Amino acid sequence: MNRRLFAGALAWAALAAVQPVAAQAPAYPSHPIKIVVPYPAGASPDVVARVLADKLQHSLGQPVIVENKPGASGMIGGEAVARSPADGYTLFMSVTGVMAMNPHIYRIAKYDPLKDFWGVSLVLDVPFVLTATTTKPYTASLAAMLDAARQAPGSLKYASAGAGSHSHVATEWLSSLAGIRMTHVPYAGMQMTTDLLSGLVDVYLDPILTADPLVKAGKVRALGITSEKRSPLMPDVPALGEVLPGFVSYAFQGIFAPAATPDVIVQRLSSEITKIIRMPDVQARIAGWGYLPIGGSGADLDQRLRRDHELYGRIIRDNGIRVNP
Repeated sequence: MNRRLFAGALAWAALAAVQPVAAQAPAYPSHPIKIVVPYPAGASPDVVARVLADKLQHSLGQPVIVENKPGASGMIGGEAVARSPADGYTLFMSVTGVMAMNPHIYRIAKYDPLKDFWGVSLVLDVPFVLTATTTKPYTASLAAMLDAARQAPGSLKYASAGAGSHSHVATEWLSSLAGIRMTHVPYAGMQMTTDLLSGLVDVYLDPILTADPLVKAGKVRALGITSEKRSPLMPDVPALGEVLPGFVSYAFQGIFAPAATPDVIVQRLSSEITKIIRMPDVQARIAGWGYLPIGGSGADLDQRLRRDHELYGRIIRDNGIRVNP
């Protein structure tokens, strides 16, 4: 935090030095705030950002607008925010894939998550469910699936939401820990669910929000969950770490600001967002999706980003995951 405090102090000192007291910059915020989401409207980060925006505009006394900038696996939005003024009026609702995976995977990434952004608040964690087709006897349990994969390396197929996606990277990590090899089948849309139901692919690491109704309807099997412990939504589904020690994989959703945003602004936003996340109605909504509400300081999010950036960078390098669009 020293660099953030120092930069914030310099910013405000510079303002005071060049402006008469009566003409100093107005108190923050003095005009609308924009939250950039690097995904289309209706995607999970967009829905969460709109919940925050609705509450924030009441607590801050200014409109808070959500702007969708999808494309290039979230990199279009990331680059736009990285180049925005560091004044607290442009924020970034981002996720693990955009911040901790993309820079290791794509040569075209034009932002550095560790240098171009400062954390404001970690909003929530999204666990994934290892879902399996019901059409194969070897997907009746996690143990049976792993045994089948070990006996015939490469014969089982796993779906992902695309090359370089969280489901791709996390499944490769799972495979490494389990000592198995599966064939990757990337998808660009929701066709992977249809193919999982029909048995064209065997397993898919699905975010819990979309996995839960399919599991409860008996359309797919839940072999395990990527969270540290079992989810209240699926109490009978084991944490994958129970079988593969050390395997925990969440997709975080957090609010970031361009680097050098004054620390006094970051702290104000962090405080307000954490209060919102701890509101009973917001907690209930997040828990209802199967997500884990968190909140906390910008320093907490910075620490989480550094940890995930290092972890997934190693996994990506060790498994040779690279996309060259």
